[in-house]
Amino acid sequence: MQDYSEYKTAMLAIGIPMIIIGIILAIYGFTSFVSGGFEAAAGNQMIFMAGGSIAVIGFVLVGLAVIRPASKYYATELSPAMKITGQSIGEGLKESGFGSSQTKEIIKVKCPHCGYLESEDAEFCSKCGKKI
Repeated sequence: MQDYSEYKTAMLAIGIPMIIIGIILAIYGFTSFVSGGFEAAAGNQMIFMAGGSIAVIGFVLVGLAVIRPASKYYATELSPAMKITGQSIGEGLKESGFGSSQTKEIIKVKCPHCGYLESEDAEFCSKCGKKI
């Protein structure tokens, strides 16, 4: 499999000039159509449409060249943050009793050795490890 960077460079090298040429043709066709009147309408309309089409193809090529690095960034940088955020929201909703008609009362007991608040059914302290 070839390296993606070769395709990316080629798509950018072709896409950017296509955008520029397409926009220039579209502007030329539009201004000629407006100033030339109906005599040259068909030719100027074709130039305008061709320029627009070339510009759209250029935008697609540039978009394809940029989409992989952008998706890689989202996958590597933002995915872990989104996972942590989702877990935190879920824990917060669970603690607030959201989604259940009955809220469970949480009873904590103080560890006699270190003073850590532990759930009442724990046999050992999760902070110091000693028997409660």
